[in-house]
Amino acid sequence: MPAKAMTIEMELAATPSRVPQQGRSRASYDRMIAAAEDLLRERGSDDFTLLEVSKAGKVSIGSIYNRFDSKDDLIRAVQGRVLLAVDKAQREVVDRAESQADDLRTLVPLIIDGIAECLHEHADLMRPMMLRAGSDPIVLAAGKRSYMEVENLVCTALLAHRDEIKRPDPERAVASAYRIAYSAIARALGFGATPGNGVEGEWKVLKEDLGHMASAYLRSAD
Repeated sequence: MPAKAMTIEMELAATPSRVPQQGRSRASYDRMIAAAEDLLRERGSDDFTLLEVSKAGKVSIGSIYNRFDSKDDLIRAVQGRVLLAVDKAQREVVDRAESQADDLRTLVPLIIDGIAECLHEHADLMRPMMLRAGSDPIVLAAGKRSYMEVENLVCTALLAHRDEIKRPDPERAVASAYRIAYSAIARALGFGATPGNGVEGEWKVLKEDLGHMASAYLRSAD
């Protein structure tokens, strides 16, 4: 596992020293995580027991408690993997958009479309994590930190076209444009709400309109 992945897992787990790094122990650990992920997708929440994880992952309860003190620790480790995958995908989105776009007008829609698709791809796991964030400060803090890292990356990419931004405060403008677009996407995907309660409508239309609106806002003067 890459060093960053291990760091995230260790950071989110209450007992980091018990994360195995190789061999049969690592395979068993991975099955625990995979089983918990499957249950999160299936239930849309963390409403499951470690016994269910044990059965789904074909690992003993004793093995689970050898790695995690509680279900909370297991779910935090799952979040670590989810955030790793989402962060990596979003960084690739920004890198790809920067290589394809020659100006701000085309860069903004590319980034927003890519971020939206990334969140959509991982929505089935991010949704229950965001629900849990309301009661788990560790999950909440990790999610916020992940969001801020990507926001900073996006803002840096947009500010590379500072001469095209017509708003009086470019830093504020790019941050606001991204936050508003992200909020609309999150709402459409039902983040922070019961699964299925997201805004209804055409996904493609939403992405396109958000991209065009954010681009037009940044390129228009007061």
